Amino acid sequence: MRLVRPAEPEEFARARSEHPTSPETAGEYRPLAKSAREDVQPAPAVVAALLAMTGERCAYCETPIDSDSVVVTHHRPPGNAVGEDGTVSPDHYRWLEYTWSNLLPACADCVRAKGSRFPVRGVRSDAPEPWTVEDALLLDPGREDLAAHLLYQVDGTVAGTTERGRVTIEVLALNRSSLVARRASSIEPERPMSRPHAGGRPGARPGGPGAPAPGGGPGAAGPGLGDPTANLTPDAFPSMTERGVGHTPAMALPRASYDLNLPLAPTQATSYYGATKWIDRVVIGNFRPIRDLDLDFSTSTSEHGPWTVLLGENGCGKSSILHAIALTLIGGAYRRELAMDAGAYLRHRARVGRVQVYLTGDPQPFELTWGTGDTDFTGPEAAPVLLLGYGATRMLPRGPASARPDRPDRSGAWVDNLFDPFRPLTDPTSWLLSLPEPVFTDVAAGLADLLALEDTAEIEADRRRKVVRIHQHSSVAELTELSDGYQSMLVLACDVLRTVLTRWEQVGLAEGIVLIDELGAHLHPRWRMRIVTALRTLMPRVQFIVSTHDPLCLRGLLDGEVTVIRRNAEADVIAITDLPSVQGMRVDQLLTSEHFGLGSTDDPELDDLWAQYYQLQGLSERGADQEAQLAHVRARLDAIGVLGSTERDRLLLASADEFIARRRQVGDEATRTSAEVTSELAALWTARLPGAPGAQR
Repeated sequence: MRLVRPAEPEEFARARSEHPTSPETAGEYRPLAKSAREDVQPAPAVVAALLAMTGERCAYCETPIDSDSVVVTHHRPPGNAVGEDGTVSPDHYRWLEYTWSNLLPACADCVRAKGSRFPVRGVRSDAPEPWTVEDALLLDPGREDLAAHLLYQVDGTVAGTTERGRVTIEVLALNRSSLVARRASSIEPERPMSRPHAGGRPGARPGGPGAPAPGGGPGAAGPGLGDPTANLTPDAFPSMTERGVGHTPAMALPRASYDLNLPLAPTQATSYYGATKWIDRVVIGNFRPIRDLDLDFSTSTSEHGPWTVLLGENGCGKSSILHAIALTLIGGAYRRELAMDAGAYLRHRARVGRVQVYLTGDPQPFELTWGTGDTDFTGPEAAPVLLLGYGATRMLPRGPASARPDRPDRSGAWVDNLFDPFRPLTDPTSWLLSLPEPVFTDVAAGLADLLALEDTAEIEADRRRKVVRIHQHSSVAELTELSDGYQSMLVLACDVLRTVLTRWEQVGLAEGIVLIDELGAHLHPRWRMRIVTALRTLMPRVQFIVSTHDPLCLRGLLDGEVTVIRRNAEADVIAITDLPSVQGMRVDQLLTSEHFGLGSTDDPELDDLWAQYYQLQGLSERGADQEAQLAHVRARLDAIGVLGSTERDRLLLASADEFIARRRQVGDEATRTSAEVTSELAALWTARLPGAPGAQR
């Protein structure tokens, strides 16, 4: 049913009176890279009123939210509205920025997927109330009932029963992996199961996109287990009959048939620009050292482009993850041109390798496969996303002749430098001089932010002399005269922008995926601390997946954006994502936290002892020699005084050590709920208490 909007809070009314509220006074266009925002920071009363309107759920997907996680967003964007074909309308809809009926409470995932997209059929309206005359394709939960356009299926996916429903699903990524899993898990396990049709026969269920099904529980059927509603009548779900959705044929969501390495036809452009396409999940099997790894890239709490930092020691598999993603998404022609020997990427003694990459809103993965004796990979022929990849050495070319070549057939992907770090990147001067003046102005403003120039600084293109200069502090310097740190940042940014701006009109709107190996390589510590913030400010709609083993490169990351990659005692590559926030941590705290796991920042010998201790403790089975070695290491740690001095300390620390050792062995499989942790600790403490049966002494 449609939401009932409460009266406008007084605090919001006062703010509205100070801002333009008509198309004629909405103001001039400002580049998104500098100043435009898609969200507001409202008063607590405004947040409370909006949350009450939706019952503390996201207005779009019904994910539970609260005052800490809510993003107050504009249904119609306050400027730079993006249409289905990628066309940007700079002034739409600035006059609605402080219109109460245009505000909705949403989760970061929906806001991140939507961006400033607002597709319409026909032309956009300049009316003060455009919803009265405009043929909008994005459903407005504040004005209409979304359930009349959407069909929730038994496998957890949702389909559109109308064109507007289909567009809404794509724009908001209502089939993103987290929502699909939540819906699928809500199906009651006791219902009869039958094998579904290959095409996924629709079977409706009531409730919102993110809400549990009535009676659903944690033991519900997962994807692929069948159609739980096959033997049910409409009476089992009264609201199915009430809504009239259960027997409505759904509009399919076909996979996009375009290749970003080739020019796009109008229908292909609509398919590409109509929805955000970031990496949500990657499953890797038998790729180099990786036997079996499932990585979730959708956990970022940012409402803008997500970041994922793969943190770990050298040789733990970070680079292999980036290579696996790149080979899956760059397209068949490019993959063959790289002439990679597929057999060299197969894990030792494995027979078949597989990489699956899930993009936002698409429940079906893009898959790469190969086997023993294969020299070529089998995988997607088209490049579905803009993808850039960089290795640990990102060299400034020595003039245009040695720079990255201009390849129209590589307009959607470029990863040469990721596989060969000695391949030079774009020559910044030549590329900047090639830009039309309006685009150069937008890019220059973004680069000034990236390089932390003063507000009065200016980046100037002297097209007659074929140089680009930076004016700052009464001094002038050409780009080639900048320090190595400036040049390293500049060449990386220009290389990324060169690709994304072939498809997008503005820097701040451009979407793509960037892979970087060893993010902080060759950067001064000051640049390492600000590179994340600088890049996400310059390109707020670009997803970055990077590797590092430098704690300084974690500055600027949000919750859910760090994954620890390590090898366990059996040399298997595992991932740990259940990590504390890095925000506000000192470097020494980071080094001794779960992120780096150092036992000490002062004594390398002590750190080695802790590493041996956790490795031996984590083994599921230990031989006599390993037991003796563990006892020896424990005795040395005890002598140093780090295993506790009181009985209470020893019990607590021993329990913690067992959990840490297990997590280093199996990764996220060791994560427990609070109740499970309490029960497990109680059992451990009881076993260790003096006099208890089987107590350790």
